[in-house]
Order: sequence, then structure tokens, then C-alpha cells
Amino acid sequence: ELRRYYTYKICSPSRSALQSGRLPVHVNTANSAVSIFNESDPVSGYAGVPRNMTCVANKLAAAGYDTHFVGKWDAGMATPRHTPLGRGYSSMYGYYQHANDYWTK
Repeated sequence: ELRRYYTYKICSPSRSALQSGRLPVHVNTANSAVSIFNESDPVSGYAGVPRNMTCVANKLAAAGYDTHFVGKWDAGMATPRHTPLGRGYSSMYGYYQHANDYWTK
């Protein structure tokens, strides 16, 4: 029986966990700007899901499914391999990061 909240308090770690199938603590624990990166770690030093981790769309595409992403990504976009198209989705309709203005822009 679930009696607690089993999610992260901010969006990027939760979205990264959903895409990778891993707990946020093992993937991404911050809602940081996409320009933030650790130069000494070229694999997982970027915001979002580390490039060496497989995401759900990679597995679905390998199994022959058509994969399309719709909505807010916010699971990395520092390099093309961090984006939905680099993570196994064949198309994307949405936006990349948090702090979007739905009403005046």
C-alpha cells in the first residue's frame, strides 16, 4: 500500500526519471539551466539524463514501435543527443524547458 508521495518536488528530475526508468537521485536532481555543465565530465556533466543512459523511447524504437514525444521535455537539451530526437523519439511537438509563458507570448 502506498502511503507517501513517491515523486520529486521539481519537474526536471521527475521527467528524467520517467524517461530513463531510474530514480531521480541516479539521474538528475536539479532544475538547472541548460548551460550549466561540468567540463571534466563529458558524459553526465550536463543537465538532464546522462548521454550514456538508455531511455524508454530508445527501447520502444528498437522493438519496432513508432515513437513521438508531445509536451514539455525538460530532461536535457545541452547537446542533440540529450533532446527527444537524440533519445529515440522520431518526432517532437512541444518545448524543451520549464518557465514557459502560455498567455502573453
